Amino acid sequence: MKKTAILLLLAWVSPGCVKQAPDAEQFRADETRLVKATVADAARAERLLALFEERDRLIEETGALLRQYRREFKAINAEYDTGREVHIEMVDYYNRGRAQKQLRFIELITQMKAATSATEWRVIAEFQLDNFDPRRQLFGRIAGDI
Repeated sequence: MKKTAILLLLAWVSPGCVKQAPDAEQFRADETRLVKATVADAARAERLLALFEERDRLIEETGALLRQYRREFKAINAEYDTGREVHIEMVDYYNRGRAQKQLRFIELITQMKAATSATEWRVIAEFQLDNFDPRRQLFGRIAGDI
């Protein structure tokens, strides 16, 4: 047990020991090559790539929403007299926007699956699970805004 804890700690502090996700540009290039090699029909492959572009735009929009939320939260938090109601209203506004974005992500995934066969989707989904890090894409862009 003690050895396991030490190994986990070493893996955590040693980035070289853990597989790093490629940057967004490299991921997109690799993803495009994979789609063209995996999806048998060229028209379906192009449709899927267009959906990936929409996914990337949606990630950008989500990042903009989060940056806006952080700026506004910092501003109202800095005001001593700002009441609880203002905070709640802002959080509710942000949560509605976030929920809309999440529903759009679900729609996109459904459309992506419709553009592929089950076999093609398994290959693409495995690649995405291993390499796509929307959280890093999103939060990496807003890190300077904190």
